[in-house]
Amino acid sequence: MDEEVDLVADLNAEDDDGLGWSTLSGARQPTNVRSGAFLLAGNHYGRAVVRVVAVDGDGQVHFSILPGSVAKNRHLLGTTVADAGRLAGQGPRQLT
Repeated sequence: MDEEVDLVADLNAEDDDGLGWSTLSGARQPTNVRSGAFLLAGNHYGRAVVRVVAVDGDGQVHFSILPGSVAKNRHLLGTTVADAGRLAGQGPRQLT
């Protein structure tokens, strides 16, 4: 699977709080990188669905990696934490 990532990131890199990090310059669509957003992050070594925790004023992006495979979490891509809460219990559906 050669799916384009939303945020280029080294999934093994951590900030001082233990969160993953990258920069907005590594984002395919920087306007989609906001706190609470679920994105596909990674590089040619690996990919994961992540939840953006914070975006600093200097463009540093902090995220947490969701447990499980991309396939398991794919339904969250393009949504936010608030969207996921509303969708809980509604069963699988395609998000646009």
